[in-house]
Amino acid sequence: MRKSDNLALQLTLIARRGVSTLRVNSITLRGNRLLITLPAPQVLQLSGPDAAAFAQAQFANDVRALACGRWQWNAWLSPQGRVRYLFLLLRVADDRLLLLLRGGDAGDVHKELSRYVLRAKVALEALGNACVLGGSEEDLRHAGLDWPQNDALNMHSGAYALRLDDSRGLVLAPHPFDSVHDSEDDAFARWRLDDIRAGLPELTAPLRDRLLPQWLGLERLPAFSVAKGCYPGQEIIARLHFKGGNKRGLYRLSFGCEHLPAPATPLRTDGTETGLLIQSAWIAPGHAEALAVLGDISPSGAAEALRDIQVVSRFT
Repeated sequence: MRKSDNLALQLTLIARRGVSTLRVNSITLRGNRLLITLPAPQVLQLSGPDAAAFAQAQFANDVRALACGRWQWNAWLSPQGRVRYLFLLLRVADDRLLLLLRGGDAGDVHKELSRYVLRAKVALEALGNACVLGGSEEDLRHAGLDWPQNDALNMHSGAYALRLDDSRGLVLAPHPFDSVHDSEDDAFARWRLDDIRAGLPELTAPLRDRLLPQWLGLERLPAFSVAKGCYPGQEIIARLHFKGGNKRGLYRLSFGCEHLPAPATPLRTDGTETGLLIQSAWIAPGHAEALAVLGDISPSGAAEALRDIQVVSRFT
């Protein structure tokens, strides 16, 4: 795709099932900067008079404290306190929430959450045609979008822009973009590396129901609350928070390898498993970085051939 001085987007989504029509009229790029097209997002919508109350009862963070036009990190835990799903929770209206998943399938979440709806006045819908773009503050401004402040959602004709961390933002749109984006593999690889360096985990299927929030550094985001009322796994999380004893945490590693290791690759020391790899990305040919959950002992090897494993930092 040619990078021109003035690219414009025209797209329209007609949302069904009673959701208002959303239109993205134009996002104009000035100069030659492009937003990065990220993999097709997994988005679940909760709508209805009881949407917020339902989310408050099921999810780990305090949804009642989330004002309309704001977003928060959140998670859905098992009764044993393990993380089923990690996501960004966007409150786009008083009676409508969007879950932007960090790993996993929106259809699976829909199926699993539906079991708990009972008489609640809430409708669940997996939105299958959304698009998410990423970029720096300068990238978003070149696309005609204001840089979001803190946890604010900036709405631009049906698209939602949010500040993911200190240097990067996301744009969630209801329909794929035809232009104004960079879909090259190396752009996405750089984004994944930035996720690792920011300590933002992605929980794919092999990692579900295996890790406590504290092990993943979710208290730092924060993605759970120990002050709100009951929710699945709350007792276990609160006990670990108040009584201590947690010996595992989220670490950034560097190592040499021929192929990127798969998520959930065990990390070992002298044949004993000491950690679990979460995600990895290249920094140079034959050299990668990763997020991993580790205990007190640094790993020296893995089930896959990793060389010269070094702990770069711990996220606290």
